[in-house]
Amino acid sequence: KNYPLEGQSVFPPPFLPPLTNRATYRYSLGRDTWALEQLLAFANVTATIRTNVVKLSSGGLWVCGPLWPTEEYCKLLDELGEVTDVVLPVNALEHKAAMKQFVEKYPKAKVWIAPGQYGPFGECGTIKAGMSYDQIEQVVRDASKTMGYRVNGVLPIGSLSQDSAESILPKNLRPSWINDEEFSAETLYVELPENAGPVSETAFHHKASNTLFVTDAVICVPSSTDFPIQPIFETYFDAKLLTDPTFWPRTVLQAVFLPLNAESDSSGVPYYPGYEALANRLVRAPILRAFADARSPNEVRSWVDNIVQNNKFDRIITAHFASPINASPSLFADAFEHLNPNATPESLSSALPPITCQDWSTLDSLNSFIGDNKLGAPVVYNYKTGCRNK
Repeated sequence: KNYPLEGQSVFPPPFLPPLTNRATYRYSLGRDTWALEQLLAFANVTATIRTNVVKLSSGGLWVCGPLWPTEEYCKLLDELGEVTDVVLPVNALEHKAAMKQFVEKYPKAKVWIAPGQYGPFGECGTIKAGMSYDQIEQVVRDASKTMGYRVNGVLPIGSLSQDSAESILPKNLRPSWINDEEFSAETLYVELPENAGPVSETAFHHKASNTLFVTDAVICVPSSTDFPIQPIFETYFDAKLLTDPTFWPRTVLQAVFLPLNAESDSSGVPYYPGYEALANRLVRAPILRAFADARSPNEVRSWVDNIVQNNKFDRIITAHFASPINASPSLFADAFEHLNPNATPESLSSALPPITCQDWSTLDSLNSFIGDNKLGAPVVYNYKTGCRNK
């Protein structure tokens, strides 16, 4: 559902295109969950980016990953109910850029943020088990100053259930939706001194809908032969371009930083093996394997293990590409088989996308540039584990 005649701009404008005529589409994901999608474009990369919404048992809306609050976006959201809780689940720029404008639009909502925010859209500290209530309250007070908008709580590093929330957090800084009937959370936080800032992402298990909500942890790229290109792309691209059969494969490869290595079938029609390797399966995005997993494999592996061991779910909702995805905890774990110290050639072959070793060339070059110029922490793990030679 969309309202194309409603306002599709905000001021100040977004820091990435579309700067005006920023369309929003709303989709029902079933089980009292919805998605609001906009486009994200920079350089030659274009992808959908999603706000995920859950109706809480109280009747209020839990809004995860707010996007730019155009009049169209707000109308689509307000039709679902009253926004009571807003969550910033990661510290990636594209997901936090719209928070200040969104929070100002919904002054009654409580605001919860993942730890380790940094950069031009605000900074905050961290909370972990063992800190005193005074220390925790100071972190939250500071965040309300340095983020540029009110913050009701910073999500603690590690696992968060009703029991652990009661033992770690003061009652006034505890999300009411972290309880035995609704949500639990698992927060990844990695700080490497050589990096520009930490890596942070919180995964949420919504028990009532049996859903795992993640932002960037995994993706599922739909095949354009099985699923039509989403209509939101028509608001930004020329219709003729969208009919090009190579448009979607090229869009996907550029979004995940795999090279546009094309081959031709027997009839001379071009196809992209890198795209075919990713399509219609749950995967860890190659760019995150190369940048995050390569530098902090133990921390990412521990986070995945906690998600799998502590939660039962039958679907995953993400912030990009297809959702919901029918997936169990074991299938989620398979997407990270490259981090499994006990992996075998057979398990790697069955669990990981069949990306060729040659198709990691773009990310190899970027990591070499980062290493040669000391722009980030060194690579300590073979992120290409399981790749296949042509």
